[in-house]
Amino acid sequence: MKICKLFMGRFMAFMLLGFATAPWAVCAASWPDRPIHVITPFPVGGINDIVIRAVSEKMSEDLGQPIVIEQKIGAGGNIGTSFVAASKPDGYTWLASSFPVLSVAPVLYKDPPFDPIKDFRAAAKLAVVPNVLVAYPGLGVKSVDDLVEYGKKHPQALFYGSPAKGSSANIATEELKRIAGFNASQVIYKGAAPALTDLISGRIQFTQTAVSLAAPQIKAGKLQPLAVMSLEPSPLLPDVPTMKGSKYSAAIVEPWYGIHVPAGTPGAIVERINQAAIKALASPDVQQKLNNVGGTAAGPLSPQEVDNETRAEVQRWQALAKVVDLGGEN
Repeated sequence: MKICKLFMGRFMAFMLLGFATAPWAVCAASWPDRPIHVITPFPVGGINDIVIRAVSEKMSEDLGQPIVIEQKIGAGGNIGTSFVAASKPDGYTWLASSFPVLSVAPVLYKDPPFDPIKDFRAAAKLAVVPNVLVAYPGLGVKSVDDLVEYGKKHPQALFYGSPAKGSSANIATEELKRIAGFNASQVIYKGAAPALTDLISGRIQFTQTAVSLAAPQIKAGKLQPLAVMSLEPSPLLPDVPTMKGSKYSAAIVEPWYGIHVPAGTPGAIVERINQAAIKALASPDVQQKLNNVGGTAAGPLSPQEVDNETRAEVQRWQALAKVVDLGGEN
């Protein structure tokens, strides 16, 4: 540890001696030797926050250092995400990453404050927490096919709720509309809960929202479930069909949550984070906490596999933005 600190304090001397890498790369073998900070770009109590807290306790035990969760919210997640992008790539600052900030931001903004591919390295994928497609019971639709048919017959009379431009509800619904060939207009709300309130009263006709938020209303008969927008059944709604195998399966959008670190973080540290995350996700306690919000633990993906998934998603939404108005600044 003393040697590592000496390296950090005398970087210029090491450059003269021929070291080509940054001092934190030289010190990767001693990592971690102090607390780790995880930045969540969304408020306490949201799914992003719940997922990282569910996993971080077990990871802390494995890594032998405290993991401190910090909120840096605002600008649709861009403030906290930009903070991590500009942090030292030494393994001590992580981003509690998610679908909206790393997959969608490049589509919504002409000049996003970070590049999800160039400015970050994936460390781990933690969980998938799917949405469920739900409709106003009075609309009379019972399936995705029914909704599509209604939209084709009543192109000006179908409205869906969305908590924000670039949200999973917005992106996924526009993708479904494109693939299925029907029309519906977006109504933007200040959050998912107000959208559900209007849906229950019939002011809008459908939405996609987190399974955990919709499940109580579905069980009370206030919402009509059409499909869980995922490949696997939801632990909270096991009797609701998924989109897997349907003719609209290409419209599946699975909101994910993970850990990303600044680009330049040494590979040995990234691999260590990945191993600790995979070990934590195997814990029944962690899996139960994820199930409680309708999520499932991600498979044991390598950092490169997660990077590849992120890159593919960015390309997918850039292609969608060329044919669909996502309401962003592009």
